[in-house]
Amino acid sequence: MKRHLSALLVAGWGLLNGVLLAVLAVYGESAMVFWLWGGAVLVLELTALVVLLSSRRAPDQHIRYHVPDRGGGAVPPAAFGLLLVTLCFVYGRWLLVVAVPLLAVSAAMALRGTTARER
Repeated sequence: MKRHLSALLVAGWGLLNGVLLAVLAVYGESAMVFWLWGGAVLVLELTALVVLLSSRRAPDQHIRYHVPDRGGGAVPPAAFGLLLVTLCFVYGRWLLVVAVPLLAVSAAMALRGTTARER
């Protein structure tokens, strides 16, 4: 199952949405909500099936990923930090408490390098 983690992730996301749909059923939502949300759950589960079939077809590919640049690992935390900074304009400055340290960590990762050096 280690090679098919991507399919498990998509299927889990679909199951989580199915649980949320069941919660909506408890609260008595309208039929339109069930059709729309149920359709989203169906699309997620079909996507999980397609991902599983795709990963079984070529199991030797896409198992390990290499970051092309030494500082490339700093991009996701920097992007999330910048997202939090922009959300400060909507939700308040308290998000800076999370965004500033995250941006500092990403800057340190970019300067130090996050991947192994080439030998």
